[in-house]
Amino acid sequence: SKYCFKKTKINFYYLAHCFMEVTKKKHGFLFFIVFLAGLFSRVIFGKTTWGSYLRVYNTLFNKKRSRIKLLTKLNSQMKNYIVVLIAIALFSCKSDKKENGLTEVDVKESVFDDSEYVLDETFKIGDARRYGVTAETAGLAHPKSGKNRMTTALDLAEQSGLEIRFPSGYYKMDLTLDSRKNINLRFDKSEFNSINITQLKVTDSIPENINLKGTLIAYARLGMTEAREIKIDSVILKTDVRKNLWGMRNSGCHIYHGCKDVTINYLEVQDLGSGNEKYKYTHAAIAIDGWNNNPINITINKAHIKSSDRHGVYITGTDNYIKELIIDKFGVGSSEFMDGMQDADNAQNEHKELTGLWINKCYDCAFDKVTINEKESKGKYTTFFDAGDKTRPTLIGDMVVLNDSKNIDIKRDPNTAVEVTISSK
Repeated sequence: SKYCFKKTKINFYYLAHCFMEVTKKKHGFLFFIVFLAGLFSRVIFGKTTWGSYLRVYNTLFNKKRSRIKLLTKLNSQMKNYIVVLIAIALFSCKSDKKENGLTEVDVKESVFDDSEYVLDETFKIGDARRYGVTAETAGLAHPKSGKNRMTTALDLAEQSGLEIRFPSGYYKMDLTLDSRKNINLRFDKSEFNSINITQLKVTDSIPENINLKGTLIAYARLGMTEAREIKIDSVILKTDVRKNLWGMRNSGCHIYHGCKDVTINYLEVQDLGSGNEKYKYTHAAIAIDGWNNNPINITINKAHIKSSDRHGVYITGTDNYIKELIIDKFGVGSSEFMDGMQDADNAQNEHKELTGLWINKCYDCAFDKVTINEKESKGKYTTFFDAGDKTRPTLIGDMVVLNDSKNIDIKRDPNTAVEVTISSK
């Protein structure tokens, strides 16, 4: 029905008003006549501007109430015909959709006028290059908007609902989606410094309903705060100090305070750095935390941490789920200069006891499979099962420790609520 309303330009509010009046038994016959005119136009000419007919109906209703009253006796008979004809009209819409092979995206592209954004008409609607955006030109000023071309393309995506597709290459800038809403983007191994989906100030809007398809690569970090309804296909966090705008190694993925309903299909952290004060707030390859406002319903289908100087995964919150977690090595760097962590007992230096998987204040969370390799790991603990609530446990279906090292232990808080069976290989 949503498609039909868009395709035939039905004014939903007029239609709702008409149905309401029919049910009140006031003047259904007049609506029936107007509706027949619309249906006749559709059958004969193949198209209908329903809004025009319904406005005619509305005008008649407002100016000729007395004449309408004379027709009320026919309402009971007309209702059945109206229902049948509406069903036929809706079926006709569905048939047109099937025959034409149109999708909602096709409709958006066909009706949205993007002329004020276009710099190269040789590319199709939705292709970022149509709006002057490539890896080399994204930072240049857009001659029509006055903003840089990347920002202009993101504005277009937010205003139109179009899916904007970005080609591969290193963009030499951040992908900044702070306070953005209702955005659909597609990437082809597109590379950025960092990926930011945050609310910078409490007076700013929260980022919401953002869908990132394809594969993204970042050389600094992936960071979120207050983000809602976020979907990401694939993110790879790499280290390359030549492509990191701050000349640093990667700082990992941080899903921070207020985040809710975030889904990442694949998350890979190839390296997490340490070594000086620049890494003061770099705690874990994947950190899901937030003091008194911990993330809720975070889903990662597969997370692969290839190397972390510090913790592998630090996770807090409610209803969070990692389907498969693989940690190749952790604790291979230094905890020097590292600041305290949310919800940790920093006075006891817990944050500096480098751990593969640290589960703290998790409620109704779950992992299907966890694999931690200790062959090259140098951390203190394989896992730290910290405090929780036994009425809302965290469940680990299958946990395997590869190359089990006698120098790396498992730590349990007396109030832990983690339920797990661990095997070693």
